[in-house]
Amino acid sequence: MKSSVLGIRDFKPSGCLYWALANKLVIVLTLMIPVLLLVVFFRPFGVEDLGSALSAPSGLPCNNNNINNRPMTDENLGGDKHGGMVDVLLSALQTDGNPHIRFYQTQTVPTFPMFVCENCKCDICDGVVGLGYFAPVETSIFRHILGGNGGCHHDDAGGGAHHHLQQQQQLVVDVGANVGYFSAYATALGCRVASFEPNRNPRRYLEASAALQDPQHHTWKIYPLAIGKEEKRVNFTEEESWGVSHITKRKLVEVADQEVEVVLLDTIVKEDVLLLKVDTEGYEAMVIGGSHNVLKNHNVQNVVVEVKNFNEHDVRDFLFDLKDSGHFTHVYNYLEEYFKPMDLSVFSLDQATMYDVTDIVANKRYEQELKHEDFWFRKEPFKSLNV
Repeated sequence: MKSSVLGIRDFKPSGCLYWALANKLVIVLTLMIPVLLLVVFFRPFGVEDLGSALSAPSGLPCNNNNINNRPMTDENLGGDKHGGMVDVLLSALQTDGNPHIRFYQTQTVPTFPMFVCENCKCDICDGVVGLGYFAPVETSIFRHILGGNGGCHHDDAGGGAHHHLQQQQQLVVDVGANVGYFSAYATALGCRVASFEPNRNPRRYLEASAALQDPQHHTWKIYPLAIGKEEKRVNFTEEESWGVSHITKRKLVEVADQEVEVVLLDTIVKEDVLLLKVDTEGYEAMVIGGSHNVLKNHNVQNVVVEVKNFNEHDVRDFLFDLKDSGHFTHVYNYLEEYFKPMDLSVFSLDQATMYDVTDIVANKRYEQELKHEDFWFRKEPFKSLNV
């Protein structure tokens, strides 16, 4: 045997040495496997996990422009059982910044999956991360309306079995869907959903949750549009929180601003609506102004709307017009306790701070002040939640 400077170049290991090395390798792997399992199963998922952790994807980043204009159609969603989520998530990874993306099961009844960002401008995400839900009173109103008999599923005597099944699923319209919390909840309760969200940043999370729950978009449709009383293109300003972003008359001078398309709800929705939810940060009158045909010619059973400056006369007139145009018989004004810890499995709307303001709204009693910014319009009196 020739020796090198290090004395190992021409060394020929014996079979005993191979055996000893193999034994050591087995011991090392045996010790490492439990550690690896602990790391994989007991740490939170981060952005770096998304490409491979398909069984528990973690969401879409805050400021990615790569999928902004990518429509969520049957063709590009793909045919696999995950509804093309692999492509969407991999595309979403191509972004700057360091968003903390998470995939959560809510603590609602029933529970549902959704994507959230822990360090984005997202109050809904904060609620889901911290409490497992957001806006408990409105969540309970959704459950009251959509759950049980007469909710998302109802009896219909028409057509064959397939037609009967389609007719059973009633429609929920979510104007100002944000990251999709209420749309996802309505889907989990069994309704068809039409979501409208012009802001591209929260809409990515909305699209991801929809692709997860309804990969082929048979029951959940998403529209990257604003709803108003006339068709046009307007400027959209993103504020400190996604939840208070709004349409503005300002010029597009900031990088966060966007130009969005406004359409009438009347041009898209041409059927009865079980629940119309409107949360558009001061743009509510414009939304209802573009919904007159829906309200007049179809049966819109419930409207849940957040109204700013609700004691100003012109806003009170808007509330009157909404009640009148929708033929609603009851109007309720309630206090939303967004981040109040509670057990939604036992919480009842009887426990909420809620007032019947039908007389105040119907008779334009301006001298009587309304108390809260959230309103619930109905065509029958509210009854206790017994589900």
